[in-house]
Amino acid sequence: MSTDQTPAPPVLIECQRQGGMAFPLRRPKISVEVAGLDAADRQALLHLVQAADLASQPAAFPAPGHPDALETQLTVAWPDHSTTVHFRDGDGHPAPLDELAGWVLRHKR
Repeated sequence: MSTDQTPAPPVLIECQRQGGMAFPLRRPKISVEVAGLDAADRQALLHLVQAADLASQPAAFPAPGHPDALETQLTVAWPDHSTTVHFRDGDGHPAPLDELAGWVLRHKR
């Protein structure tokens, strides 16, 4: 029996941004399949997923006081489950969520 407790890596990461009142925005959902990445990108992405620690984040952070903030929906899917977090600019969410979302948005294929 194996005692290896290393979690399986994610298989898919999705990010979508929307919101704003002055110029309402809804960007298309960006999906990154981890298996399709080269080794360096895959390692960088896995590091960002680990730093974001989605398992300890709430499903949604409280909305900020200003209505013009952009909202991000970030989903990480593993072979047996997925986790989605919603957050807005200025709501006090941890910086690693922004870093992971930014990476996904920059690496659309």
